[in-house]
Amino acid sequence: MNTIAKSRRQAGFSLMELLIVVLLLSIIVGALFTQIERAQIRYRVEDQKLDMTQQEREFIDQFTRDLHQAGFPSITVYGNQFDLTSNLTAAGVWYVSDTELHMEGDVDGSGVVSDVVYSYVAGASPCPCLRRSASPKQPGLAPSSQVAGANYTQVEHIVPIAGQPIFAAYDANGNQLSSSTPMSNDNGLSTIKSVRITLTTQGTSKDWDAHRDIQVTMTGMARLVNN
Repeated sequence: MNTIAKSRRQAGFSLMELLIVVLLLSIIVGALFTQIERAQIRYRVEDQKLDMTQQEREFIDQFTRDLHQAGFPSITVYGNQFDLTSNLTAAGVWYVSDTELHMEGDVDGSGVVSDVVYSYVAGASPCPCLRRSASPKQPGLAPSSQVAGANYTQVEHIVPIAGQPIFAAYDANGNQLSSSTPMSNDNGLSTIKSVRITLTTQGTSKDWDAHRDIQVTMTGMARLVNN
């Protein structure tokens, strides 16, 4: 009798008990790996956002520095002895639209004026993109006759958004000027006192956790101190 009781006490788990344990372990391990996978997705998403933010910030900082130098040196600096065809004088911002901006200024402190062009370029990856080119101003040519430089930097994977222009011009009172037509030397350009740039970039992959595209939007404002 004692032998039978001892045998029962030393018996192992039943099949049903083992199945329940395996089921519980499967649920726990599955939940654990799901959280690990989500953490990896968040890491990749935030890493892309960080890269896009850095790219946009550097480009907007360059844009701000350029516009602060737009129009310097002006004709009055040299006592009006040169006109705007000289490579020593700058016309400032002489053309702006929703997707393009042209300006002249001594942006590198060399004493020679540069012709700087910001332009939106549609196309296949890595474009749509926004490019910046800068080249020494060619003497004897009016601003509109300058040729954009072949070398450029760019922000890649720009997302065009309806109703959100890349460039927006404002007057001295902070009122946004009409962007229905490009502003040029003969079309209200003298009223511009500041320009806003808005960039929205999209990542090369999706945020599968949130089921949406990875996008970053940044805005910068630059005042035309020499205008």
